[in-house]
Amino acid sequence: MILIFTLLAPLSGALFYIAALQCALPPRRWALLGCLFGPAVLPLFMARRRWSLLCARGRSYSLLRA
Repeated sequence: MILIFTLLAPLSGALFYIAALQCALPPRRWALLGCLFGPAVLPLFMARRRWSLLCARGRSYSLLRA
């Protein structure tokens, strides 16, 4: 179990670094969190990405227009 976690943590750090670059989030912070906690950071990353998008667009902008 520990072996799997030690191999998975740097890989998830690299993947979080790439995803943070694509989403205009601070990449070093997310890479460090990915290396320390592994894939457990994914819900936090998704929430932060959504919050960043909401702040950039504004609250009056709707994603689904009728």
